[in-house]
Amino acid sequence: MTGAGARVGLVAVLVGGLLGPVVGCARGCTETALQVWPVEVHRLDAPLTVNARLGAAGEPLAGVTVKLAVTVVGPDHAAGEALFHATTDADGLATVTRPEGVAGLSAAGQRVTGYAAYFQPLNKVDGTAYCWSGASAPISCGTDDGLGQCPFDPAGGGDLDG
Repeated sequence: MTGAGARVGLVAVLVGGLLGPVVGCARGCTETALQVWPVEVHRLDAPLTVNARLGAAGEPLAGVTVKLAVTVVGPDHAAGEALFHATTDADGLATVTRPEGVAGLSAAGQRVTGYAAYFQPLNKVDGTAYCWSGASAPISCGTDDGLGQCPFDPAGGGDLDG
């Protein structure tokens, strides 16, 4: 595909990736699914761990790279991501632990809001072509008043539970 058709296809892929969970399955690839879980933070300076489980045809997909991206948002709603990679284990689980926690991942004027996982294989894995997939989950900060958004400028770190 060339010309206008290629541009429309590229725009559709880019817009589709921005709207939410994505499962891309081109003709001839095996569908994949990522599972993620909400994360609760009770100390801004405690290590932050995010996980994703990858499967295909109801089985874990081991030994492949998953991208894990922690989302940070500024007061003007501009968003960015801190991007990390992890290899799935025998259970299909990819894990990233950031020792600096929420405090270290947020620049001045930003707050951590969630994370996303992406599986975007460009080549076959053990002779099988797998489809792209993605999923996202919130990261919430807890206080004595319950769970809510993590604070802007958490550089001071510390306990959120009063």
